[in-house]
Amino acid sequence: MKMSHEVDWVYKYPADKFNIEYDFTNDLDVDTLASVTASVYNSSESLVSGMISAAIVSTPDAIITLGGGTAGETYNIKVVGTSSTYKKYTHYIKCEVFGNTTINTKLGDSGANSYVTLKEANDYIRSKYGHDSRWDTLTIEGKKHVLLESAKEINYFNFIGEKYYETQALEFPRDDHDVITGNCGTPITRISFKNTSLKSSTYNKYPTDFWKSGTCHITTGTPLYDVRNINTSNALTGLITLTASLSGTPTTNTKFKIFEPLDSNIKNAQCEQALYILDNQHAETLQSYRDIGAKSVTIGEVSVDFVTSGSSERVAISPLAKKLLSRWIRKNLKIARA
Repeated sequence: MKMSHEVDWVYKYPADKFNIEYDFTNDLDVDTLASVTASVYNSSESLVSGMISAAIVSTPDAIITLGGGTAGETYNIKVVGTSSTYKKYTHYIKCEVFGNTTINTKLGDSGANSYVTLKEANDYIRSKYGHDSRWDTLTIEGKKHVLLESAKEINYFNFIGEKYYETQALEFPRDDHDVITGNCGTPITRISFKNTSLKSSTYNKYPTDFWKSGTCHITTGTPLYDVRNINTSNALTGLITLTASLSGTPTTNTKFKIFEPLDSNIKNAQCEQALYILDNQHAETLQSYRDIGAKSVTIGEVSVDFVTSGSSERVAISPLAKKLLSRWIRKNLKIARA
């Protein structure tokens, strides 16, 4: 992250570690930057150790390696550069540390916020685009943040049918989603159980791990209302294992509802929208000026004139994401970012 003398704020997540390049050009004049020190202070103005792991010079820049921090805290980074003529220049950078982002892909869950896991997004993007710089240069938390935003944006479409549950957070699964219902069968543990409906004598109907990435809802009995994603499934025995243990051990009277894994086109659409967001990071800012009635706006040396005649449609969704979702979208309706 390269910063000029005009920039004095950064943000990060606790797990992020990256370099800040601070430009001392306006201070140095004809001098060069000889050395640099950096220190971090919390909101109580106490010195914090451990967040700066390196501070080196690549004149006219100071390169500071920043990591750690506590979620919810705002820090002051004090950067002191010493010139070749022993003049000292002190600058401060605010650093806000956000809480870690949790991705919830449980189908039908009231707390779900994504259709894809981070691994699924990484696998899709790298398989299709290789090591895409838009994506690979993001931190883990940055990728999560973009994925959550992309899920919100594709949910602006008016989809055919209704949500499966009125209380679910995301638009999918829809009310025509395939589910299996039944009772937990032995052997039963807090993380696995069998059911004959989860296997089939029809060749390859339910291959190994067919139910992987599907979601199990406990609907009756112990542990009532638990929701867990499925980690593995056995095609021969009908045994499934969950990604996390249930809060209690089911019995043979425990009823479940299992959602088949989501269609891959929906997951891929979210990944494409995430890349589209990265390609159009300034579109929302420009649109906000248009929404308040501006006819033009100048940002730095760039001027934009808004067209006021013709269509009012706004381009906010990746054309490829829209194509992937087309079979679920009601026709002839326009959407836009909120």
